[in-house]
Amino acid sequence: MMYLVYTALLALNVSVAVLDSFLTINEALEVTNQSYEQKNADLYSRFQASYVVNPAKVGKYWAKAQIVQSATKELFEYLQKTKIELIAVTEGISYEEAAKLDPRHISRQDNYDDPTRFFLGLDEKSGRAHDLHERLHEYRHTLIEQVEERDRVNIPLRTLHLEGSKWYNANGEEQSWEVFHFSHTIIVADLALLNKFQNDVLNAENDVISYLYSSISDEDFKFDTISARVVPVSNSVLVGSNFEADIFVAAFDSRAEITATIDGKEYTGVGGSIRYKVPASTIGTRRVNGSIHVPASFGVKSYPFSFEYEVRQSTATVSADKMNVFYVGVDNPVSAIAGGITDANTRVEITNGTITKTKPGEYVVRVTKPGVEATVRVYAKENGKETLMGSKTFRVKRVPDPVARINGQEEGVKRIDKNTLANAGGLLVSMKDFEFELNLKIASFNVQVSRNGELSPMIPSDGNRFTQGMIDNFKRCNRGDKVFITDIYAAMPEGKRMLGDMILTIK
Repeated sequence: MMYLVYTALLALNVSVAVLDSFLTINEALEVTNQSYEQKNADLYSRFQASYVVNPAKVGKYWAKAQIVQSATKELFEYLQKTKIELIAVTEGISYEEAAKLDPRHISRQDNYDDPTRFFLGLDEKSGRAHDLHERLHEYRHTLIEQVEERDRVNIPLRTLHLEGSKWYNANGEEQSWEVFHFSHTIIVADLALLNKFQNDVLNAENDVISYLYSSISDEDFKFDTISARVVPVSNSVLVGSNFEADIFVAAFDSRAEITATIDGKEYTGVGGSIRYKVPASTIGTRRVNGSIHVPASFGVKSYPFSFEYEVRQSTATVSADKMNVFYVGVDNPVSAIAGGITDANTRVEITNGTITKTKPGEYVVRVTKPGVEATVRVYAKENGKETLMGSKTFRVKRVPDPVARINGQEEGVKRIDKNTLANAGGLLVSMKDFEFELNLKIASFNVQVSRNGELSPMIPSDGNRFTQGMIDNFKRCNRGDKVFITDIYAAMPEGKRMLGDMILTIK
């Protein structure tokens, strides 16, 4: 008899130890859940701070985080409510009383009948377990939707892996999820299990929120050195124009709402960079100091910078390479340079003619109207605008008359031997004191000879050569006879031009 009592007492001690173990596990899970709740709350706070600083960049991820937060809160509260309702049903007390009851004070800690009916109902689908299963499944699906498809393999949410799994009893027989977890389980075990589900939910929430937060962090600056960069349109500008520059942080984020403080003045960026524009009013070197302010995950970071640019006077050099006169009908070489401006950004134009570039800084001018001045203007192209750098005006003249010659004899009255004249072959033409090399020739002329007071008929030549008739007349001349060369036309760049007559006396 004493043996039977001792055996019963031993069995009772084992049962109490098991119950106490479940209660201990339950309390440990509650403490862990509180820790996870605080950890997730801190993560949400950092997330929200990043959103406030840079809503354009963080907005998409913050919206997803709020979906996760809302779904987690709903399911966590549902599990909490289920624990209280379970205690109320098992103990036969009100919901309010159950909410205040310490699980260690549950009078029927080994009760499994009431918990089984509560969770399974009559057909496994009418009890609370089926609804809980559906909610866990829906929660997992909601979280997975917030993760990019390519990244889902890295966030499997294994603690909520409900699809494709199978559950078996001690005899190896397959069971439903509901029966496996809640069939004939005592209340303290059920409470521990519900706390475990809450722990799974908080773990899953942390996984996804951490992933979303890292998505914005991945787009932050991740370089060893971050420094401000200034890219001026030009480091040298003209008086009366504007100095312009792009100021930004290397590897900048075009969505960041950046600002800058430059020489005490505030600027707001567009597209991730600052456009700095100030008048260039005085000549000389100007130094600019400032800081660019960039939104970061935890506030705003500032990066100082400084740079210099030069303001110069508008200057241009224009010179005729031959003389300060342009001649009609010839190529007039001109040099035109804009001070401090590259040839590619220089444009040259002229009035009363055309100007053609032959090489950098060198041009050829062709003018058309003598007596009308020609002005050469030099423009600099900067920042999409043209600025007149300088100009120069030239007189325009026709090419001076050339001089016809015979064996060194010029126009006017000259004396010449008749044999020398006959053997000269024709007329030559040349320019006197003219810088340009022109390919001139006599186009036509006429000859008359006066012998013994009688004037011969007019003898024409359609070129620069003496005709045979002219030569025969020259040879019949005597001392004192005269030769008249008239209507001399030279072929000039602009056309034929009549030259002065020549009167030769035979000696």
